[in-house]
Order: sequence, then C-alpha cells, then structure tokens
Amino acid sequence: MSGSTNDIKPVTIVADSRESRAGIAKALATIPGVTVEQAELSSGDYLIGGGCAVERKAAVDFVTSLMENRLFEQIAKMSVEHERTVILVEGDIYGTRSAIAPAALDGALSYISLLSSASLIFSPSIERTPHLLYRMATHLQHGLGYIVGLRSNKPKGPLAARYILEGLPTVGPKAAQSLLDHFGSARRVFAASREELLQVRGLGPKSADAILAAIA
Repeated sequence: MSGSTNDIKPVTIVADSRESRAGIAKALATIPGVTVEQAELSSGDYLIGGGCAVERKAAVDFVTSLMENRLFEQIAKMSVEHERTVILVEGDIYGTRSAIAPAALDGALSYISLLSSASLIFSPSIERTPHLLYRMATHLQHGLGYIVGLRSNKPKGPLAARYILEGLPTVGPKAAQSLLDHFGSARRVFAASREELLQVRGLGPKSADAILAAIA
C-alpha cells in the first residue's frame, strides 16, 4: 500500500474506459486516497494530473505497436493533446516472441528517451503498475513532499569554502581556488562588486555577471 493513514493524500486519476480489461483502474481504486474516473480518452490511457498523460504499453503491445508503426504516431498525438507525455513500458520487451531485432528495440527506447517529447518509465509487472501510477499522480498533484538535496558529501574544514564557491554558476575547482586566493574567504567573495570580481585572474565578465545574478 502507499503508507500510513497520515501519509494518505487524495489524488484523482482518469482512466481510459478501454483500459478496464487490464484491471489497473480497479486496483487503483483500492489504494487509499485514490479516486478513479472513467472516460474515453482520445489519447493516452491515464491522466494523472499536471496535464500529464500516461500511455501504458505491456511488453507485447509495445513490440506490436512498434512493428505496426503505431507507437510514434501515438506519441505525436499525445504530445499535441497533453502538456506532458509518459510512455510506461510494462514487462520485458526483449523477452517477447517476435521477429523484431533487439537493436530495433534499443533504438525505439533511445528515440523515446532522447529525441521525442515523451518521457519513458518502466514497470516490472501489471501488479506494480497501479502503485507506480499512484506515486506519479501524488507527485504531480501534491509535490514531492520534501526538498531534494542537490549536493551531498559536504566537506568540512578548509575545503568547505571552496565547496561553497564551486556551487556558483561557471565556477569550477580552479576558479573557486582563484577566488579564495584573491579574496581570502567565501564571505568576501559574496560581498564583492562586479569590478572587484573582474580583478580575479581568469574570471571574465560573463562569469562575474553569473555569480552576481546567483547571489543577488
């Protein structure tokens, strides 16, 4: 299940009525806090909030739609009708019995991930899919619930100042050390004017402007 009673957040998921045979909408409805609405969608199988549509492709269906040239047409139509498009691939597409070569499957996954307007996500089984859809809907409708740390393994001691400065745009290890050598501390770097930043060896106008914009 999704968690304790205190963790339950209400979400609404619209399921395409033609997906009812898969049983996923029924399974979604058993998850506490989930309201499932049925509708005949023109594209996509599930609307999970935030203008996002999910097209579920069981492994066999993924391979078949690729062989019949339906997959990319579906992605194109979804991209026009929805703000965000997700292709959820369910199961092992490489384990299906088909004439399509593994390299072609590689190419399809690569295209969806890198060159199409859709995102790609995998579910190991039809049993896991409802919980994955629920989690995605929760994030879209309520947010993550916590702030993700962008930097981990923070150093202590003398390296801490350089670590702080490396977090500034355009500032790498060499530039951070140059800033420290010139100003003597991270505090003085943050208090520096544009003219003072430009006095640092190797620091150009674009970098100075980026630093000032970040700490403004």
